Amino acid sequence: MSTIAQVNNLDKNTINSIIGVIDKRDVNCKSEIERAKMDFKFQEIFYYIEPEGYLDSDSKRHHPYLNTLLKKRGIEFCESPETEFALYYIGDDVESYPAITNCYYKASNELLNLKYGRNFTKDIEKTADSMYVMSRIDNPFQYPAGVDHYCIVYPKTKDFLDQKLQIQQDFFSTFKYPIGFIYSTDKKNFMARTKFTIQRDNTICNIEIDLEFKNSENQKFYNYLVNQLTAFIKNANWNAAVSSEIKVNSIFTVNFYN
Repeated sequence: MSTIAQVNNLDKNTINSIIGVIDKRDVNCKSEIERAKMDFKFQEIFYYIEPEGYLDSDSKRHHPYLNTLLKKRGIEFCESPETEFALYYIGDDVESYPAITNCYYKASNELLNLKYGRNFTKDIEKTADSMYVMSRIDNPFQYPAGVDHYCIVYPKTKDFLDQKLQIQQDFFSTFKYPIGFIYSTDKKNFMARTKFTIQRDNTICNIEIDLEFKNSENQKFYNYLVNQLTAFIKNANWNAAVSSEIKVNSIFTVNFYN
């Protein structure tokens, strides 16, 4: 019974707007939408609204290209000064209602979509990001920060988070310690920190290996382990990373230890 009452109350208190469903009681949002409509008649502006939560360091990498593309259409580019919140309520202990942040800036962007096409703002951002990627296509991108989210470069695993674990398992499944190797009682025999470039054609180059032994007497096997690791990395099946859906060179790191 209470659920039905809540649904009816929600329907009664909501209206459709250019930015989607809003609460009737959110008078600030309604007035901001109307103000955006008035301002749009005199000046067209695309507003970048920073999403709520963590952003990677490259989230604004395409902005110079976006600014150029927008200017060709006579559209200004600005960043919203308002913090974005997905869940935001106004009211008191007796009654509260969901409010929306960035109403003015969201409305301005939706007006651009109405004028230039349904997905205009998304498409022009995507184009700008592709331009950025192509402008530095020969320079390696950092993995995973500089490539598309959840991009998998080790296709043997289907889960982004399991890649490095699978790489380690595959290496040690065929690795054999050399005769005379002194084993540690806690099985932490060595740590190998590796860094290499996965190229656009799925090949590997620029392999760097930093190798440390638990027992210093095993240092004489340094070249043996480096050669084993190098051979595994070069011969494993890799997929090039993609950034803005474009194949790119990427710098990948993985540690090997047991």
